[in-house]
Amino acid sequence: MIILLNGPPGSGKDTAAEFITLMLGNSQVMHEKMSWPMKRGLTTIFSFNDAERKALNAYKDHSNGPEFADMSWRLMQIDIYHYLARRYGKDILGRLLMRRNRDNAKRHTVISDAGRNDEIVPIVKGFSYGQVGYIELHREGCNFDNDIREYLDHKHFKHVEVIENKYDLEMFQAQIRKVLRKWELLDGGDN
Repeated sequence: MIILLNGPPGSGKDTAAEFITLMLGNSQVMHEKMSWPMKRGLTTIFSFNDAERKALNAYKDHSNGPEFADMSWRLMQIDIYHYLARRYGKDILGRLLMRRNRDNAKRHTVISDAGRNDEIVPIVKGFSYGQVGYIELHREGCNFDNDIREYLDHKHFKHVEVIENKYDLEMFQAQIRKVLRKWELLDGGDN
């Protein structure tokens, strides 16, 4: 199954992906991000080393100074996305993800940063309707300001769950577990 996680920055997408990977088993889950082509491209273009890339990701909304047009890491990625979308079509990130996953032998793929309806079309087309699940995350104080992502249209999916991430990590993990059980990916005895 393909599990799409969607929500504004800070809503818990990466944490949810970690929980899903642990619950379904690391050997069964491929964790993907739509943003990886932009991150890899920018890392190569600007010759960022691992430490710099990690720092950029940790402070993704802070300006990187005049050398980078005073853009944040997030805005740099958005800039690259706009170029790719104009040049190759708005669904380019979805097509690239499908290409990266063509040889994926794992049972499930979790995409922790789905956020544009155009980019998920190739994913939905590439798998049967019942094999794509969507978890929409909401968290107080988190929004899509200064981001190009948005909530996805539910019509694309057979399996849709909305989670209010407003409790502690243990409760959030229980909410994710409940979704996986509902989708019959976990039985009642699984952690």
